[in-house]
Amino acid sequence: MNETVQAIALGSVRYGDSSLIVVCYTKQFGLQSYILRGMLSAKGKKKLSKSFFEPLTLLEFVAKKNRENKLGYLKEVNLLHPYTSIPFDLRKKAVVFFLAEVIHQVLKEEQQGSNPNLFNYIKNQLLWLDEHYEIGLFHLKIMLDLTKFMGFYPNISKKDAPYFDLESGCMSFSKPKVHYIQGTLKVHWINVLGMNFEEISKVKILKEEKTALLENAIIYFKLHLQQFKPPKSTEILNELFKIS
Repeated sequence: MNETVQAIALGSVRYGDSSLIVVCYTKQFGLQSYILRGMLSAKGKKKLSKSFFEPLTLLEFVAKKNRENKLGYLKEVNLLHPYTSIPFDLRKKAVVFFLAEVIHQVLKEEQQGSNPNLFNYIKNQLLWLDEHYEIGLFHLKIMLDLTKFMGFYPNISKKDAPYFDLESGCMSFSKPKVHYIQGTLKVHWINVLGMNFEEISKVKILKEEKTALLENAIIYFKLHLQQFKPPKSTEILNELFKIS
C-alpha cells in the first residue's frame, strides 16, 4: 500500500553499485528506512538529487511502508519546505549534521513509533533556523528540549542550589561525586532551559563555555540513554565555535 509521508531525512548510505538506503524520521510512522534503487546510476541522478537526503532535509514522498525487517520503497520524492539558507551556511550545516546524529540515536534507542508532536517540533525549529541568521545556542536548546519528549528533562526547580547533578537530572545542594555543573556553566544551563529560540539566538558567551556546555549535554545524554555515543560531528561543531 502506497502512502504519502512527511519526513525528516537523518542520513543515507550507498547500497550496492547504484542504490541508496535512506533513514528518515516520519510523521506517520516514526523512524523508517527506505531504499532507492538505481538512485546513484547516471539515469537515477537525473531524476532525483542525492542532496534531497542531506541531514534534516524536510521531505514529502509516496512510500510503500516497510514491513518488519524489510526496507520500504520511495517514489515521488519532493521537498516539503525547501531551505533558503541552511545548505549555504557552514555554521548551520554543521549544526544540522550534529543534530541529525543526536536525533537518530535518540529515536533508535527509544524505539518510538509515530509522534506527530515531536515531528512538528523538530520541523518548526528547523524552519526557524533557516529563517534566522544568528544561531547562538540553538543546538543546545534543541538537545535539551528533546529530553522533554524522552522523559529526562532537567529538573531545575531548586535554582538556588549550587550544583546541577547530570546523573540525577536535578539541582543539588550537596556536591555530587561525579558529573555535575556549577558556577557560570550552571547559570547558562538554567538560562538555556528557560529561553525561547529568539532569546537563545542572541546569547553571547565565551567560546570555551559554549564548548563546555555541549560536552556536558553529551554526558547528560550518555547517562540517560544507554547506547548514546558522542556524535562524530561534535569536533567540527566545536571548531566552528572557535572562529564564529
